[in-house]
Amino acid sequence: MAALLNPSYPDLMNNNSGLALIRLGDGEMKLMFGVSVRSIDPWSWPGGQSRLGLDLRKALRYPKYQYNAFSPVYYGIYDAKDICPFHELLTMIYQHPKYLTYTNLFVNSNYPSTKLLHRSLIRDHRKKIILIINNGTSSKKLLELNEWACEIVQYPNDGPLLWENNQFREKAIDKIVATAKRYRNRLFAFSVGPLTRVLIHHAWLENPFNRYIDFGSTLDEMIKDRVTRPYQSNTELNHDPTYIINFDANKRLFQISTVN
Repeated sequence: MAALLNPSYPDLMNNNSGLALIRLGDGEMKLMFGVSVRSIDPWSWPGGQSRLGLDLRKALRYPKYQYNAFSPVYYGIYDAKDICPFHELLTMIYQHPKYLTYTNLFVNSNYPSTKLLHRSLIRDHRKKIILIINNGTSSKKLLELNEWACEIVQYPNDGPLLWENNQFREKAIDKIVATAKRYRNRLFAFSVGPLTRVLIHHAWLENPFNRYIDFGSTLDEMIKDRVTRPYQSNTELNHDPTYIINFDANKRLFQISTVN
Protein backbone atom coordinates (compact mmCIF):
# COMPACT_ATOMS: atom_id res chain seq x y z
CA MET A 1 0.00 0.00 0.00
CA ALA A 2 2.85 2.41 0.80
CA ALA A 3 4.18 1.97 -2.75
CA LEU A 4 0.76 2.90 -4.11
CA LEU A 5 0.58 6.02 -1.96
CA ASN A 6 4.12 7.16 -2.76
CA PRO A 7 4.92 5.88 -6.27
CA SER A 8 8.32 6.06 -7.90
CA TYR A 9 9.27 8.89 -10.25
CA PRO A 10 8.41 7.11 -13.54
CA ASP A 11 4.95 6.32 -12.20
CA LEU A 12 4.46 9.92 -11.15
CA MET A 13 4.80 10.96 -14.77
CA ASN A 14 1.80 8.80 -15.69
CA ASN A 15 -1.21 11.04 -15.32
CA ASN A 16 -3.69 8.38 -16.35
CA SER A 17 -3.98 6.64 -13.01
CA GLY A 18 -5.20 7.38 -9.52
CA LEU A 19 -6.16 5.75 -6.25
CA ALA A 20 -8.68 6.03 -3.44
CA LEU A 21 -8.59 4.47 0.02
CA ILE A 22 -11.73 4.62 2.14
CA ARG A 23 -11.58 3.17 5.67
CA LEU A 24 -14.69 2.19 7.60
CA GLY A 25 -14.41 2.49 11.37
CA ASP A 26 -16.84 2.18 14.27
CA GLY A 27 -18.31 5.62 13.69
CA GLU A 28 -19.10 5.05 10.03
CA MET A 29 -20.53 1.60 10.70
CA LYS A 30 -22.81 2.92 13.44
CA LEU A 31 -24.01 5.75 11.23
CA MET A 32 -24.85 3.32 8.44
CA PHE A 33 -26.88 1.14 10.80
CA GLY A 34 -28.52 3.95 12.77
CA VAL A 35 -26.67 3.33 16.04
CA SER A 36 -25.98 6.27 18.35
CA VAL A 37 -22.39 7.54 18.42
CA ARG A 38 -20.43 9.67 20.85
CA SER A 39 -17.01 9.96 19.30
CA ILE A 40 -13.69 10.76 20.95
CA ASP A 41 -13.65 13.60 18.40
CA PRO A 42 -16.12 16.51 18.67
CA TRP A 43 -18.98 14.89 16.77
CA SER A 44 -21.90 12.71 17.73
CA TRP A 45 -25.12 11.17 16.47
CA PRO A 46 -28.18 10.48 18.65
CA GLY A 47 -29.20 7.36 16.77
CA GLY A 48 -31.64 6.55 14.00
CA GLN A 49 -31.31 6.96 10.26
CA SER A 50 -29.01 9.76 9.14
CA ARG A 51 -28.44 11.34 5.76
CA LEU A 52 -24.71 10.74 6.13
CA GLY A 53 -25.35 7.08 6.92
CA LEU A 54 -27.46 6.77 3.77
CA ASP A 55 -24.78 8.47 1.69
CA LEU A 56 -22.11 6.17 3.14
CA ARG A 57 -24.17 3.16 2.07
CA LYS A 58 -24.70 4.66 -1.37
CA ALA A 59 -20.96 5.19 -1.84
CA LEU A 60 -20.24 1.58 -0.87
CA ARG A 61 -22.66 0.30 -3.47
CA TYR A 62 -21.33 2.38 -6.34
CA PRO A 63 -20.84 -0.17 -9.16
CA LYS A 64 -18.43 1.93 -11.24
CA TYR A 65 -15.70 1.28 -8.65
CA GLN A 66 -15.48 -2.31 -9.88
CA TYR A 67 -14.41 -1.38 -13.39
CA ASN A 68 -11.64 1.14 -12.81
CA ALA A 69 -8.40 -0.77 -12.49
CA PHE A 70 -6.55 2.38 -13.62
CA SER A 71 -7.85 4.20 -10.54
CA PRO A 72 -8.78 1.54 -7.98
CA VAL A 73 -10.89 2.25 -4.92
CA TYR A 74 -9.73 0.32 -1.86
CA TYR A 75 -11.87 -0.26 1.21
CA GLY A 76 -10.51 -0.70 4.71
CA ILE A 77 -12.93 -2.93 6.63
CA TYR A 78 -13.02 -4.91 9.86
CA ASP A 79 -15.15 -7.45 11.68
CA ALA A 80 -17.88 -5.21 13.10
CA LYS A 81 -19.84 -8.14 14.53
CA ASP A 82 -21.29 -6.01 17.34
CA ILE A 83 -22.90 -3.78 14.68
CA CYS A 84 -23.67 -6.09 11.77
CA PRO A 85 -22.78 -9.60 10.56
CA PHE A 86 -19.58 -9.68 8.51
CA HIS A 87 -21.35 -11.26 5.53
CA GLU A 88 -23.84 -8.39 5.45
CA LEU A 89 -21.03 -5.82 5.49
CA LEU A 90 -19.10 -7.53 2.71
CA THR A 91 -22.12 -7.91 0.46
CA MET A 92 -22.88 -4.19 0.87
CA ILE A 93 -19.60 -3.34 -0.86
CA TYR A 94 -19.66 -3.39 -4.66
CA GLN A 95 -15.97 -4.07 -5.12
CA HIS A 96 -13.67 -6.99 -5.92
CA PRO A 97 -12.19 -8.62 -2.77
CA LYS A 98 -8.65 -7.88 -3.99
CA TYR A 99 -9.37 -4.22 -3.25
CA LEU A 100 -10.29 -4.87 0.38
CA THR A 101 -7.81 -4.19 3.15
CA TYR A 102 -7.88 -3.73 6.93
CA THR A 103 -9.26 -0.49 8.30
CA ASN A 104 -6.49 -0.30 10.94
CA LEU A 105 -3.60 -0.52 8.49
CA PHE A 106 -2.31 2.94 9.54
CA VAL A 107 -2.84 2.76 13.31
CA ASN A 108 -1.90 0.82 16.44
CA SER A 109 1.33 -1.17 15.93
CA ASN A 110 1.54 0.15 12.35
CA TYR A 111 1.60 3.78 13.47
CA PRO A 112 5.41 4.18 13.59
CA SER A 113 5.58 3.04 9.96
CA THR A 114 2.73 5.40 9.10
CA LYS A 115 4.65 8.34 10.55
CA LEU A 116 7.61 7.42 8.37
CA LEU A 117 5.26 7.28 5.39
CA HIS A 118 3.97 10.76 6.22
CA ARG A 119 7.52 12.11 6.32
CA SER A 120 8.43 10.52 3.01
CA LEU A 121 5.28 11.90 1.38
CA ILE A 122 6.03 15.41 2.61
CA ARG A 123 9.64 15.10 1.43
CA ASP A 124 8.83 13.66 -1.99
CA HIS A 125 5.64 15.62 -2.73
CA ARG A 126 6.29 19.02 -1.25
CA LYS A 127 3.65 21.49 -2.44
CA LYS A 128 1.78 18.65 -4.14
CA ILE A 129 -0.31 17.54 -1.15
CA ILE A 130 -3.81 18.81 -0.48
CA LEU A 131 -4.85 18.53 3.16
CA ILE A 132 -8.53 18.01 3.91
CA ILE A 133 -8.89 18.57 7.67
CA ASN A 134 -11.24 19.82 10.37
CA ASN A 135 -11.41 23.38 11.67
CA GLY A 136 -9.61 22.52 14.91
CA THR A 137 -6.13 23.41 13.63
CA SER A 138 -4.67 26.64 15.01
CA SER A 139 -3.77 29.52 12.69
CA LYS A 140 -0.13 29.17 13.72
CA LYS A 141 -0.13 25.50 12.79
CA LEU A 142 -1.84 26.24 9.49
CA LEU A 143 1.06 28.54 8.58
CA GLU A 144 3.49 25.69 9.27
CA LEU A 145 1.46 23.23 7.22
CA ASN A 146 1.29 25.67 4.32
CA GLU A 147 5.06 25.46 4.02
CA TRP A 148 4.71 22.02 2.41
CA ALA A 149 1.01 21.65 1.58
CA CYS A 150 -0.29 22.78 -1.79
CA GLU A 151 -3.69 23.68 -0.35
CA ILE A 152 -5.59 23.20 2.90
CA VAL A 153 -9.35 22.66 2.82
CA GLN A 154 -11.21 22.70 6.12
CA TYR A 155 -14.56 21.32 7.26
CA PRO A 156 -16.46 21.68 10.56
CA ASN A 157 -16.07 18.99 13.20
CA ASP A 158 -19.69 17.97 13.73
CA GLY A 159 -20.16 16.60 10.24
CA PRO A 160 -22.94 14.04 10.80
CA LEU A 161 -25.36 16.54 12.33
CA LEU A 162 -24.50 19.27 9.83
CA TRP A 163 -24.91 16.81 6.95
CA GLU A 164 -28.65 16.75 7.68
CA ASN A 165 -28.82 20.32 6.39
CA ASN A 166 -29.27 20.32 2.61
CA GLN A 167 -27.46 23.61 2.11
CA PHE A 168 -24.44 22.53 4.14
CA ARG A 169 -24.30 19.16 2.40
CA GLU A 170 -24.42 20.70 -1.08
CA LYS A 171 -21.74 23.27 -0.25
CA ALA A 172 -19.51 20.62 1.33
CA ILE A 173 -19.73 18.43 -1.77
CA ASP A 174 -19.26 21.38 -4.13
CA LYS A 175 -16.12 22.40 -2.24
CA ILE A 176 -14.40 19.01 -2.52
CA VAL A 177 -15.52 18.58 -6.14
CA ALA A 178 -14.10 21.98 -7.10
CA THR A 179 -10.83 21.16 -5.33
CA ALA A 180 -10.50 17.76 -7.01
CA LYS A 181 -11.19 19.35 -10.38
CA ARG A 182 -8.31 21.84 -9.99
CA TYR A 183 -5.61 19.18 -9.68
CA ARG A 184 -4.26 16.12 -11.41
CA ASN A 185 -1.79 13.56 -10.07
CA ARG A 186 -1.89 15.03 -6.57
CA LEU A 187 -2.20 13.48 -3.13
CA PHE A 188 -5.29 14.38 -1.10
CA ALA A 189 -4.75 13.53 2.59
CA PHE A 190 -8.09 13.36 4.43
CA SER A 191 -8.77 13.64 8.14
CA VAL A 192 -12.33 14.92 8.59
CA GLY A 193 -13.99 12.09 10.49
CA PRO A 194 -16.93 10.28 8.88
CA LEU A 195 -17.31 12.99 6.22
CA THR A 196 -14.06 11.70 4.72
CA ARG A 197 -15.62 8.65 3.12
CA VAL A 198 -18.38 10.54 1.31
CA LEU A 199 -16.06 13.38 0.29
CA ILE A 200 -13.57 10.93 -1.22
CA HIS A 201 -16.43 9.35 -3.17
CA HIS A 202 -17.42 12.67 -4.73
CA ALA A 203 -13.81 13.73 -5.36
CA TRP A 204 -13.08 10.44 -7.14
CA LEU A 205 -16.22 10.79 -9.26
CA GLU A 206 -15.14 14.25 -10.37
CA ASN A 207 -11.50 13.37 -11.02
CA PRO A 208 -10.13 9.84 -10.56
CA PHE A 209 -6.62 10.97 -11.56
CA ASN A 210 -5.56 11.90 -8.02
CA ARG A 211 -4.80 9.85 -4.90
CA TYR A 212 -7.47 10.28 -2.22
CA ILE A 213 -6.34 8.73 1.05
CA ASP A 214 -8.23 8.46 4.33
CA PHE A 215 -5.41 8.90 6.87
CA GLY A 216 -7.84 9.72 9.67
CA SER A 217 -6.47 10.35 13.15
CA THR A 218 -2.91 9.43 12.11
CA LEU A 219 -2.57 13.04 10.93
CA ASP A 220 -3.59 14.50 14.31
CA GLU A 221 -0.12 14.84 15.81
CA MET A 222 0.99 16.59 12.65
CA ILE A 223 -1.95 18.96 12.21
CA LYS A 224 -2.95 19.52 15.84
CA ASP A 225 0.36 19.11 17.71
CA ARG A 226 -1.25 16.83 20.26
CA VAL A 227 -2.02 13.20 20.95
CA THR A 228 -5.69 12.36 20.35
CA ARG A 229 -5.59 8.55 20.48
CA PRO A 230 -3.91 6.09 22.88
CA TYR A 231 -2.10 4.33 20.02
CA GLN A 232 -0.20 7.53 19.22
CA SER A 233 1.70 7.36 22.51
CA ASN A 234 1.70 3.57 22.97
CA THR A 235 1.73 1.67 19.69
CA GLU A 236 1.72 -1.72 21.41
CA LEU A 237 -1.45 -0.96 23.36
CA ASN A 238 -3.53 -2.52 20.60
CA HIS A 239 -1.94 -5.23 18.49
CA ASP A 240 -4.10 -6.12 15.52
CA PRO A 241 -4.37 -9.75 14.45
CA THR A 242 -4.21 -10.95 10.86
CA TYR A 243 -7.68 -11.38 9.39
CA ILE A 244 -8.54 -14.00 6.80
CA ILE A 245 -11.73 -13.80 4.72
CA ASN A 246 -13.28 -17.09 3.63
CA PHE A 247 -16.39 -17.98 1.67
CA ASP A 248 -18.41 -20.94 2.92
CA ALA A 249 -19.78 -22.44 -0.30
CA ASN A 250 -22.28 -24.61 1.56
CA LYS A 251 -23.78 -21.80 3.63
CA ARG A 252 -23.17 -19.20 0.91
CA LEU A 253 -21.67 -16.90 3.52
CA PHE A 254 -18.53 -14.83 3.83
CA GLN A 255 -16.80 -15.52 7.13
CA ILE A 256 -13.79 -14.01 8.84
CA SER A 257 -11.18 -15.59 11.10
CA THR A 258 -8.07 -14.31 12.83
CA VAL A 259 -4.47 -15.44 13.02
CA ASN A 260 -2.56 -13.95 15.94
